[in-house]
Amino acid sequence: MKIMTVETSDRVTNLLQSWSDRHGHAIEAVTSENLLRQGVAVTAASDCDLVVIGHLLPRQTAVRLCQQLRASGNLTTILLIIEVNEQADPSLTAIEAGADDYFTKPSNAPIDLEALLVRVTFLLYRNSTLAECFVTLAAQQEAPEQLEAKKQQPFTGRDRFIKNVSDRQQTAFKLQQQLERERLIAEITDSIRQTLDLDQILHTAVDQVRRLLQTDRVIIFRFLPNWQGIVEAESVAAGWTKTLGMKLEDSCFDQLYTQRYKEGRVSAIADINTEALNPCHVELLSNFQVQANLVVPILQGSVLWGLLIAHHCRQPRHWEVENTQLLQQVATQIGIAIRQAELYRKTREQAALIDIATDAIFVRDLAGRIVLWSQGAERLYGWKKEEAIGKEAYRLLKKKSELGLDEIFRLTLEQGFWQGEMTQTTKAGREILVASRWTLVKDRGGRPQSLLEVNTDITEKKRLEAQFYQAQRLESLGRLASGIAHDLNNILTPILGIAQLLRLTQKDADAATHGHIDILEQSARRGTSMVKQILTFAQGNPGNRTPVDVLVLLQEVIDVVRQGTPSNIEIRLGTSDYQTLAPLRNTVFADATHLHQVFMNLCINACDAMPEGGVLRLLVSNASLDEATASQYHASAGDYVVITVADTGIGITPEVRDRMFDPFFTTKSPNKGTGLGLATVLGIVKSSGGFLRVNSDVNQGTHIRVYLPCRQVL
Repeated sequence: MKIMTVETSDRVTNLLQSWSDRHGHAIEAVTSENLLRQGVAVTAASDCDLVVIGHLLPRQTAVRLCQQLRASGNLTTILLIIEVNEQADPSLTAIEAGADDYFTKPSNAPIDLEALLVRVTFLLYRNSTLAECFVTLAAQQEAPEQLEAKKQQPFTGRDRFIKNVSDRQQTAFKLQQQLERERLIAEITDSIRQTLDLDQILHTAVDQVRRLLQTDRVIIFRFLPNWQGIVEAESVAAGWTKTLGMKLEDSCFDQLYTQRYKEGRVSAIADINTEALNPCHVELLSNFQVQANLVVPILQGSVLWGLLIAHHCRQPRHWEVENTQLLQQVATQIGIAIRQAELYRKTREQAALIDIATDAIFVRDLAGRIVLWSQGAERLYGWKKEEAIGKEAYRLLKKKSELGLDEIFRLTLEQGFWQGEMTQTTKAGREILVASRWTLVKDRGGRPQSLLEVNTDITEKKRLEAQFYQAQRLESLGRLASGIAHDLNNILTPILGIAQLLRLTQKDADAATHGHIDILEQSARRGTSMVKQILTFAQGNPGNRTPVDVLVLLQEVIDVVRQGTPSNIEIRLGTSDYQTLAPLRNTVFADATHLHQVFMNLCINACDAMPEGGVLRLLVSNASLDEATASQYHASAGDYVVITVADTGIGITPEVRDRMFDPFFTTKSPNKGTGLGLATVLGIVKSSGGFLRVNSDVNQGTHIRVYLPCRQVL
């Protein structure tokens, strides 16, 4: 068949072109501005079965074109698309033009393409059926050879013949059935596209098939091992046995039917009582009141997944070819849905495994944009999936590596894999160290497609390693320092004794000599003091432990510190605000002299960090640590007195913070520090059963918290 379109919109033309291609029809579009004057449309329409005149043609021009077609003696069916307005009745316009039918388009809305296609299809198939037969009167008046010639000619124009009304009704019914089949397939196809819920798709399919076939039961049967099976979906008319969820077994199925269904063959039984069926199969069908059935296999490649079955229960039934074709089309779509649902299930399982992983897993394309973001990545970096997808990984995570990202990318493309350590930044701005593994993902053609990145947070691991190595280093230094201190002590003791003896024996010496003796004695005493510090650091001697009131001790420290502190530094002593809700426990068991040394060191360092002045605060509070928290600091669970030494000074850089408790490490000039002050502080606090926590940022001040147990540590 051939369709001609005249000035139709692109949507209409594309719809008819697509439909014609699927059904093997020809289509010609006429859009020439001179078609009326030159008679192009009249000539082109002479061998067409349908002319569709679009609403893009002015109404009066469309009317004139129809009239020209009719005036030329051409009786080709004409469908006139009319845009509705208040000036003219579309039916009157169609009558005036001489069109066979018309279709309206709302003036402020798009045309209903589905309804238009139904109208076009109906007109074409009506003409096709009418053209196959003669009016009885014409048949009586013409010779048989003339009639045969008529049948072979294209029936256009005045040579169209009209059959009786019953044939028209039959044609319309067949057309309607075909449209219903196409609509059903389209609906199932849309369901597959719109949802991956296999159960919903299967139930939609059986409901629609039963309605279209006007039969009593339609089921989808899924095979289990040993060719048992279960009814996965069912649509059944009232009054007939329901089988949904039933587990069925046909003892003769494997032997008689498996192979034929694997080959994609169909079984159409019009009457189970007259067909040569195995008795066991007849018995199974009779149990469900079946008199006729139509069975189509549902395949997954070469695997027989199940069956799509139509049961006619009220009486035997002859199954039309169209019925079989319908079930085959539906079974094909169900097979697609099953495959997609299985892929979706596997994808969900893999995604769940990815999300369970504590590692940050994400995929980025070759341009660096993130296309997959796991829950592990959300937990590590703080960026939600919606925030990360589509962003450039480099900008989002601010990656830094010794190799350089360009070099890592090049190595991954060349080798397919790279692993190493890199520094990244979380959403909160916290820098973390990750062990990163990059894998190149390729498409089926072997071309690079994307990069899979798996990152493990090793920040804490590295911190603990650093602490362990520092502890080992301090232990080694402690042993070395202890040996040196004893040797130095043996050297300094006689020097100090001789200096004191000289002072007694050289009373008549001149002032210069006495000055030299003073220098000798002071240097010896200073050396002895350093030896004591070294021994305290090396041995961690807890000293003479007694109950110490921390508030009293801190007040004594403040009194001493104030004497050598500039007036632009304010010193405050107090308790944390929340301590007003509970009585403060401010007694610890420790060596008072050692604690005095600890807080003197911390206060002097705090004042040195405020060269322009500021505030030094000493706060006392209580804390109760559970086993998990205490174990992080290698301490014991229990109640602690927390003394916070806080300043508003220049702060401490991360590099210095990592080494500030190392012995002999100092940022002060050689004449102002030995590098043993904080090392001694750490040794005393640890020997007292406590620990230290340091929080500091550059130009934001420093908070050092000293945790001392409220009970005596044995």
